[in-house]
Amino acid sequence: MVGRRDTAPRWCEQCGAQLALDALFCPICGVEAGTRRFIGAPGAGDVPAGRTVRAAAFMMDLAAIAAPIFPLAIAGAVLDVAAVLTVVTPLACAAVWLWMQLWLALMGRSLGKTMLGLRLVSDDDRLPGLPRTVARSLIFAVTLGAAALPMMTSSTPRDGLHDRLTGLRVLDVVAGDNPLDTHTRAAFRRST
Repeated sequence: MVGRRDTAPRWCEQCGAQLALDALFCPICGVEAGTRRFIGAPGAGDVPAGRTVRAAAFMMDLAAIAAPIFPLAIAGAVLDVAAVLTVVTPLACAAVWLWMQLWLALMGRSLGKTMLGLRLVSDDDRLPGLPRTVARSLIFAVTLGAAALPMMTSSTPRDGLHDRLTGLRVLDVVAGDNPLDTHTRAAFRRST
């Protein structure tokens, strides 16, 4: 139809603020609306996450899990208590891993996925749930990361073995639709 305007909401990619339909600039951060792509563009469809951004998100998650090691090692050395290194440090890392699994299960996000605009969803576009996220993580760990080889060796985005066995998939919600939210902010990444 001639003269019909798109009435879908738009979101600023820079700060995530909702934009008016006729906005030329974001009212919060001032980014020019006509020169940027906006998150949550309707009709983009599900976009599988690429291997590079998935690997970067994994490295961020791994860094978060390993974060307690250094300060606890220093505390154990200063206090001269070996149990800090042998008992407390592994428990702290396990607690961070469990927290990350809960976050994935209840929100479809981990620290790395949130920072890079990725989302873990089930095949039916629902939240993954704790049994699936734990199983996915354990499959990855037991195979020493080999479960990701199908994803890393393919020229097109596809799921790893740990994703397929648990019925989960990782979506790039910066480039495509987000089945769980109306919009997503990616702190360290922009759509192309």
